[in-house]
Amino acid sequence: MDLLHFVNAFHIEVSKLLDKVESLGEANGYMEWVVGRLGDYEVYFLWFPRTKKLVYVLKSGKVQKEAEVEVKNRLAAIAQVEKIVQELKR
Repeated sequence: MDLLHFVNAFHIEVSKLLDKVESLGEANGYMEWVVGRLGDYEVYFLWFPRTKKLVYVLKSGKVQKEAEVEVKNRLAAIAQVEKIVQELKR
């Protein structure tokens, strides 16, 4: 059995990791997004399943970090976000 069957959609799983969710959703399989807050950070996560790209923006005050990461699938995208969240909590 494929592990992906036990994991919810990207936007659902990522929303569970944030302190506050301001917006989340999906657009016909082209993109999923979660916008919210984690501590002092505004966070923006966009996942594009067809191109296998995860794009994120982290903002806190005048500090802003943006990155694009290639991921294999939904599970890898969620794992990457979990890693980012753990770094921000430190």
